[in-house]
Amino acid sequence: MKKHPKRYHHIYSLTMADIDLQNRMSPMAVLNYFQDAIGRFLAEARVSALDLLEEGATWMITEFHATFADELPSWPGIVSMEVYLSELSTVKAYVDYLIRDVRGNIVVRGTSAWVMMELASRRMIPCHSCQRFVEQYDESNHTPHARYVFPPLQPASGHLSGTHAITQMNTDFNGHVSNREYFRISLSLADLQKKKNHRLRDIHIKFLQETRIGESLRCYQHETGPGALFVQLVKAETGAIVCQLMMQWES
Repeated sequence: MKKHPKRYHHIYSLTMADIDLQNRMSPMAVLNYFQDAIGRFLAEARVSALDLLEEGATWMITEFHATFADELPSWPGIVSMEVYLSELSTVKAYVDYLIRDVRGNIVVRGTSAWVMMELASRRMIPCHSCQRFVEQYDESNHTPHARYVFPPLQPASGHLSGTHAITQMNTDFNGHVSNREYFRISLSLADLQKKKNHRLRDIHIKFLQETRIGESLRCYQHETGPGALFVQLVKAETGAIVCQLMMQWES
């Protein structure tokens, strides 16, 4: 396998907590590996969320995407994760990732969009202002991204399928709900009875607001096409939409 510069690689051993009812790596495990790998990638460059906290800044994820192969690795087994900075705009940084099985086949591929934010003012900081982060970008990794278009923001509509009260178990070290938790909460609240025998093929997640301990999220959903499910997580207290998810299942 050809090695590219400025790419971070890490190997994960599948655990029992990472598999679904078919003994295969679950989509939730993909988000867990992704968050860990990107944290390690940024830590090596001394620009992780923990590093930025010392400078009064933080990272905020705005979008996440994953496309799954026909067959995901089974337990017990290992997968390798490859993470790299693929595009830098004035404000956003795009980080792509690949997950390969033990034979080197790509089983998951996707991208994510991030912004750097000043904690005191909540204003975005141009990514180019952080030189040690820019140094992680290599032109050979450049990947132009087709922007995924979510439905226009509007008051939550569709079927109300559940409510979840945020606890400390849902939060990261910064006291906000972890990005992977939005997906887990959506899966736990959404009515997936029609999808139980189908494979999840594609996920798009758009993060819009932070959520903290003590707040509650309502889950609204409706089908937008064969196998396509649109989910909105909404603050029960204010009606503000905090996260949107598009999930495509095998039809």
